Formats: sequence, C-alpha cells, structure tokens
Amino acid sequence: MRDDLIKAKQALSEGHACAVCRGGELYTADGRGIAPLLSLIEQLKDLHGYSAADRVIGSAAAYLMAEAGVEEAYAATTSEGALRIFAKNGVTVSYSTLTAKIMNRRGDGLCPMEEKALTMDSPDGAYRIFRARLDQISK
Repeated sequence: MRDDLIKAKQALSEGHACAVCRGGELYTADGRGIAPLLSLIEQLKDLHGYSAADRVIGSAAAYLMAEAGVEEAYAATTSEGALRIFAKNGVTVSYSTLTAKIMNRRGDGLCPMEEKALTMDSPDGAYRIFRARLDQISK
C-alpha cells in the first residue's frame, strides 16, 4: 500500500467520509453517499495519480473514481460490482468488507446510485450522470 493510500485511509479513521491524496497532499470531504466524492471531484477536477479512500464504494463510486483517474482505492465496504469496474479500468483496490450490492438507506432495495450504475458499461460520463442523479434525488 502506497503512502498516499495509507494517508487517505487514515482520514477515514479520523471520521471523514472520503479522502484523496497525491504526493502527500490530502483532501477530505464529509457527508453521505457519493456526495463527498462528487465534492472532491468538483474541487480538484482531475484525480489522475491520486489514491482514494471511502467508507462505501459501490459501482457508482467506482465509475466516478475510474473516470476521474484515481490510481488506487480503499473501501471500508465495497461491492462485487465495484470490484469488477475497478478491475476493468485498471484501478487497484483494497477493502475491509465485501458485499454483493449496496443497499439503500432503508435497506429494502438497491441504492439509487447503484441502480443507475447498472445501466452503464463504462465510466465515460459518470460525473455528469451521477451529479444529475444526486440533484434529482435531492429535490
């Protein structure tokens, strides 16, 4: 595990929802769902060469990270779909817990972002797609 990934992972243990690090420079974001990751992408624009850590990485977050250029990722919890996306896009991933799918907050169905990710077959346009989906859900 590279030093940048260790530093990003440490930010999770300090209570942050998502962190990215490159060259020792750490950025963090808090919140729920994919909002913290979207926030970091909006702030930094390009995550090529970054290491990322997130509490939960499902397919939507995996597509976002792949499109943004994340080199390696750590998830406290990740889904089987996210692992396939990372493998297909050359992103190294480590995790603590693997689950078949990411459920919605009520636990009675798929996360709405996961549902949207099922319609995709590449990370192309992921930021635009998931930003619009989050804005729609937030209304």
